[in-house]
Amino acid sequence: MIVKFRPGVSLQTVGSLQVAGVELQRVEDLDTQGMVLFRGVAGKPQTLEVVQALSRRADVLYAQPNYIRQAFKTPNDHFYDYQWHYPAINLPAAWDIEDGVDPTVVVAVIDSGIVSAHPDIPKPILGYDFISNPQIANDGGGRDNNPEDTGNVASGVPEEALTGYHGTHVAGTVAAATNNDLGVAGVSWGARLLHIRALGVGGGSDADIIAALRWAVGLPVSGVPANPNPAAVVNMSLGGRGTCAPAWQDTINQAANQPQRPIIVVAAGNSAENASGFTPASCSGVITVGATETRGFRSYYSNYGARIDVMAPGGDISIDRNTDGFVDGVLSPLKDDSATGDNQFNYVFYQGTSMASPHVAGLVALMKARRPDLTYSEALDILKSTAVPLSGASCTGRPSSQIAPSFPTLTSGDCGAGLVNAQAAVNAVGSVTPSFTLVLSPTSATLSPTTGSSVDISVSIARIAGFTNAVSLTLSGAPSGVSGQFTPSSVTGSTSSLRLQVSGSPTPGTYNLTIQGSGGSINRSVGLALTVGTAAPPPTVQGTAVFALYIVGNDIDLDKSAVVSISQTGQSAPYQFNNLAGGDYVVIAWKDLDGDDDITPGDYLGGYTNADGDLILVRPTANNINVPLSVVQGTQNLRLPGPEGVSLLPSLRQLYRR
Repeated sequence: MIVKFRPGVSLQTVGSLQVAGVELQRVEDLDTQGMVLFRGVAGKPQTLEVVQALSRRADVLYAQPNYIRQAFKTPNDHFYDYQWHYPAINLPAAWDIEDGVDPTVVVAVIDSGIVSAHPDIPKPILGYDFISNPQIANDGGGRDNNPEDTGNVASGVPEEALTGYHGTHVAGTVAAATNNDLGVAGVSWGARLLHIRALGVGGGSDADIIAALRWAVGLPVSGVPANPNPAAVVNMSLGGRGTCAPAWQDTINQAANQPQRPIIVVAAGNSAENASGFTPASCSGVITVGATETRGFRSYYSNYGARIDVMAPGGDISIDRNTDGFVDGVLSPLKDDSATGDNQFNYVFYQGTSMASPHVAGLVALMKARRPDLTYSEALDILKSTAVPLSGASCTGRPSSQIAPSFPTLTSGDCGAGLVNAQAAVNAVGSVTPSFTLVLSPTSATLSPTTGSSVDISVSIARIAGFTNAVSLTLSGAPSGVSGQFTPSSVTGSTSSLRLQVSGSPTPGTYNLTIQGSGGSINRSVGLALTVGTAAPPPTVQGTAVFALYIVGNDIDLDKSAVVSISQTGQSAPYQFNNLAGGDYVVIAWKDLDGDDDITPGDYLGGYTNADGDLILVRPTANNINVPLSVVQGTQNLRLPGPEGVSLLPSLRQLYRR
């Protein structure tokens, strides 16, 4: 878990802690201001108890689990003519103004590492490997100076847990070697890529990604040599569920104060849900990017909502709408492990907000090349004011066979300011006029429907190029029963506070509020996602699938395995398997809470285990095989007993879908 101590606490006194019956050992200092990584041995429920106990301590600012984050992508199985996604954002016209060759801008790609031998990846290879867990790193060690991606080579690991050389694909979009008569072009022709490996088998932990972000922008990281090439732009095509946790926001804030004023670009996420529920997409101080396809519509998978800043091409590999003979994904360098020699270095169409984000990171690199002192606020203001808005229909994305009839009808604002216009953005950098932009912290809020409940939002007025006018703030979109008040409402300085308060009986749900600022002749707005909650219903086991998986050596025999479904409501229910063959079984229970027919974070999952959380083998006619369910945060431990245990995910999916 990640813990931040209050100023004045001597870290020498907290080398180890005893909290809620768990011994915690200090593993690493994540910054120089009291943010520390601790490690202990506990199951998930007890881990959460420890976090809550730590949070109540007087010497602790915050505590949180060290969650695992996943790369955002949807993989698929070659040259510029097929890069439809560049003309879509008017990029060729931008190259006539700035190609990024001089001066060179350092762009950090925090991802799964790099295929350094690919001929279309610029040399020299710079970077670092921040994966601390050797099993996740899959390269025989922990942190080191080699950011090479181990990709699709890992024994006994399901395909979805492998990296798919995601980082190489992302880096290629930012700055593949361009105008070299080979392969594909990058958005920036000359950006200096800094490959930072933080995602391995099954993803990467918050602590590793935060350390990677710190090092990327030139902040110190314990036990790691200083970065001689601090990044001016950072791309993070990764994330996971949950609103922006304190350690993330703390680190982003520290990064913003570095001398080069780094600009952080992140993917919105691929769950077709509100981006305010994902990290780092929901963090303040980053540019959050949604995805579009060939028509300029929101890609069916792209997250949406008030937290989206801009959109960029992410593609749709389910179709060939532009009839070029290939699926409509984003084309970039990759590696084929089934081939040998030069044939293994190929180019593949991927889709995802992971592919959209590096378009914007590369564009920001072009803008930084044109004006190196460009700040986050200036870049965000330019990108948003020059973007091409999507209509409500385009943002919804229909017609598309991939969008269910039940999918909500979106508004234009759910896709931020719209699709980036590279030519207009690069051109605007050369003539920045006095203006301002609005930045919220946090970027989403939750209210209880109880009368009098309230939440405060900090509203920062980022003044650009000497803008001095007073900015008047107004709020729209609040549901009936919720009022908002700015203090002050006319801002001559740089900050105001918005208090949202329940004064009636608001209808529970999620609302997209808009905060508008007017100063002089300039108008700016920013979205705020507000959730009005209800009392959470008690969890029920109804709909839970219970699996008995028949073990044969180090594998599963699906023909002898079985699954039953729980129809009873309540927090517990009996189950029974009939006519099982004699032999060894493991028992797993899973409730598909989001209805996607896949085991994903947020679902309920459990197994019949020992005290250490290892699955226990049982035989018919065993009784009282009790399976406690808990919320899924990662599936990397869902494997057979033993050191070489294979993943159970493929077998569970196959059996469930029969």
